[in-house]
Amino acid sequence: MKSVFFHQAAKDELLISRDYYDELVFGLGKSFLIEVERCLNIIKSNPLAYPIVRPNIRKAVIMKFPFSILYKPEDENVYILAIMHQKRTPNYWSKRV
Repeated sequence: MKSVFFHQAAKDELLISRDYYDELVFGLGKSFLIEVERCLNIIKSNPLAYPIVRPNIRKAVIMKFPFSILYKPEDENVYILAIMHQKRTPNYWSKRV
């Protein structure tokens, strides 16, 4: 199983999105985190499971929410670059690579 490391901006995106969903409906933020964790578990156990979107960058779509996890697998680690809303400017995260 790989170790997962978050870019600080990706961690911020995760927390901001969780808070946003909790403001909409109490408990929805927790549901969002559960879906993110489900994807992260797949990424940790099989980092090549999701499609390549750029050289050495992969994208996991989060079920039930309009978000994706952009990540970079390297050796024994996985680097989370963005927790990206799918309607957001698509390449805003590219400087994090």
